[in-house]
Amino acid sequence: MYKVIFLDIDDTVFNFKKCSESALKETFSTLNLEYNKNVFESFSAIDQRLWKQQKEELLTVAEVLDIRFAELSETLGLNYDSNLAKEHFGKLLGEQYIMEPGIEEVLKELSADYKIYAASNGVLTMQENRLQLSELKKYFTDLYVSDDIGYAKPNINFFIESMDRAKLKASEILMVGDSLVSDIAGARAAGIDAVLYNPYSLENLSKISADYEIKDLHELPGILNS
Repeated sequence: MYKVIFLDIDDTVFNFKKCSESALKETFSTLNLEYNKNVFESFSAIDQRLWKQQKEELLTVAEVLDIRFAELSETLGLNYDSNLAKEHFGKLLGEQYIMEPGIEEVLKELSADYKIYAASNGVLTMQENRLQLSELKKYFTDLYVSDDIGYAKPNINFFIESMDRAKLKASEILMVGDSLVSDIAGARAAGIDAVLYNPYSLENLSKISADYEIKDLHELPGILNS
């Protein structure tokens, strides 16, 4: 029987695309750069490719954050300080908290019976600030984020360290996230059951399978209570 929930943040609690687009617009405005649709399309393509490499453990989270604005500058043919753009974007993204549908109601319901831990790649201060601003942090027992844990999902050590900190066994945990590689494969390698949050009904072309799959976060209590 599950006692706790490990919950991914980006694209599970918050809509990463909408949050990052808002932060990118503000970053370009701050740097006095022209922003148009092509900017975000280029950023998204670079971002997705780099995060894919991170999930394959070819890059670290820090390397993804360091590389993407340098690549964007080259792709768009713009001359700007990529480190400054990275700093502005990181600060602004930490202020964005556009939520996934139903997340607040589901967290309120589940926190009455289960402890909830954030299990996220990224920067602890950023994720903590977003949860605080959204008034969702009160539902979380603790936050496990890769830059503080010392490992990034899907590395099994991320889950082992998180379990050690929470003093939990794998059988007591249910991992919920949107990424087959980071959340599902990573959790299952650590012996943790996992729920794939798949709101757009994307086809699974991999060999990775989740224990459960949901399209709507409101389906999660039914899994835990079954």
